[in-house]
Amino acid sequence: MRTFEELKEAVKKATRINDAAALMECADELDDLATSEAEAVAHNSRGSALSLHGDYSAALEHFYRALASHDRLGNSSGAAGVTNNIGNVHHRTGNYPAALEHFHRALAVNEVLGNSRWVAINIANIGNVYHRTGNYPAALEHYYRALAIHEELGESSGVALVTGNIGLVHESTGNYPAALEHHHRALSLHEELGDSRGVAFATGNIGNVHGSTGNYPAALEHYHRALAMYDELGDSSGVANVTCNILSALTLSREHAKAEALLQTMEGMRIDNPGVVVQREYNRAALQEHHGNIDEARATLLSALLIAQEHTLASEQAEVHRTLRDLALKQNDLASYVEHNNEFTRITEEINGKDTATKLAMQEKQREIDAKDREHQKYMAVLNSTLPIHIASRVARGEVVNDHHENAAVIFLDIVGFTAISDQLSSTEVVRLLESVFTTLDDVCKIHDVVKIKTIGDSYMAVAFPQESSKSEQRVASIEERAANAALDMLTAIADLPESLPESLREALPEGLRVRIGIHCGPVTAGVIGTARMQYDVWGDTVNVASRMESSGEPGRIHVSSSFALALNSEMAKWRNGETAVIPSVSEEGETAVIPSVSEEQRDSSQFPVPYSLRERGALEIKGKGLMTTYWLEGA
Repeated sequence: MRTFEELKEAVKKATRINDAAALMECADELDDLATSEAEAVAHNSRGSALSLHGDYSAALEHFYRALASHDRLGNSSGAAGVTNNIGNVHHRTGNYPAALEHFHRALAVNEVLGNSRWVAINIANIGNVYHRTGNYPAALEHYYRALAIHEELGESSGVALVTGNIGLVHESTGNYPAALEHHHRALSLHEELGDSRGVAFATGNIGNVHGSTGNYPAALEHYHRALAMYDELGDSSGVANVTCNILSALTLSREHAKAEALLQTMEGMRIDNPGVVVQREYNRAALQEHHGNIDEARATLLSALLIAQEHTLASEQAEVHRTLRDLALKQNDLASYVEHNNEFTRITEEINGKDTATKLAMQEKQREIDAKDREHQKYMAVLNSTLPIHIASRVARGEVVNDHHENAAVIFLDIVGFTAISDQLSSTEVVRLLESVFTTLDDVCKIHDVVKIKTIGDSYMAVAFPQESSKSEQRVASIEERAANAALDMLTAIADLPESLPESLREALPEGLRVRIGIHCGPVTAGVIGTARMQYDVWGDTVNVASRMESSGEPGRIHVSSSFALALNSEMAKWRNGETAVIPSVSEEGETAVIPSVSEEQRDSSQFPVPYSLRERGALEIKGKGLMTTYWLEGA
């Protein structure tokens, strides 16, 4: 039986891929846990599953019960998620004011909580409401805002969904090439994620674009593909929507026999989307007219008109009025002709006027979005050039970066005799030499997952921070191992560097390049300071001791503190053949234990290789620290 945390993760995964069966299974298991937290998640999971199946009334019932449970528990994040789900149900059933209210309510909570992923989802859902109500500039603005957040977070599923939504906006405004481009991009992303429902949705959207351009064979091909996927998923809402699209394509392409058979199939379907109901009845009227049943067609269209008026579906109303006008002409019913022609003209003029203003507004909005995107890219380029990438992402999201680490390994490196070397070089050559040195060191840090912090003159500082535990069987390297590996590679890389330098620089380095390296480990504080010229820095006594290790070291050697040596020796012990090392602690008086030496036989063993050698340097007076026993770190 899965734990509560495991089931919560399973619900998240099933929600991301729209797996209704898995959501129901998780809800049943959560019931068995019989806790208040499990009850809330179970109701939300059931509501999501029922919503995917198109049973919106039952879905709302479970969502409201989940919301009440989260409120009792004081779980604001959970309540916001359920509120968003309630908004989705209202959106799907055409209650747009209620949908907008719930999405904004969820957004406000998630912004306070700093839930970036949910902020993006809420923003995209607000865009969905604007899209459905014809406010395309506002829809596009919200979609691009959501897309930027999903991309920043690396949320591929969110990127796929929002990309498809942008395609729908272009489709709604008649920009079919852009619509197809976005739908195909969304389809590829959904396929990579293994999201069957997303694949079905994107495939159906591609069919809609082909249908809008009169390419009915291509439209039908995509519709049938999408229908098979929805049918396999048991998604009654998806099946109804795509079936109606197939009905329209068959009617328009004059395949009347197939259309009538499909219409008969649709009679038993539950359809919650009023737009789909109007579309179905419109096709029914077209088939009735084809058979010469004008009165039946007129009655069917009037019934469809009432539904379109009830749900304020303007384009559907205009289309029904146009068809009723044409039927009145066939029946020589002048009064009806004038009535429906006037309504058709009025609504069409409203739509066309709105469309013209909308397209102009969309062009302006797109220019505004492009300008903001260019500014954002410039901002991110500056951040990424001055801060580590993972820190730059946090700053871009508005986070205050102020982290405490109980243990980190700090590396200091200094070029030996740099003042004398620089006296022999021009200012251009000095800069070129430092650029070569620091670029080489940057490359070493990347290999060993060590973060470069800063350079001061000819000095270089880097830190090995703790890593998250790996879920695989492979052990994650400790901070001491990564720092030791990086330092050893730095010595080798700097020693080899002169061979790649220009001849004028090599002449100023008759003895080559040599560096001193110092390492110490312990607690540190890391954070970003400044606003105009931000800097990521690390503070604490650990930094001071590491600097002392470097300044009191020797050229071409790595000087490490006893605490670093003891910690590294603990890792080395794991490599020894059957040997259990006892690592004594350092006393408050500064006395240190002798680190067990490694025999040549053990060091040369191919089966149990020991990658490092630690040699005691002895007691040394360290400025500000007094006597300290330190060690030389060497490669085995």
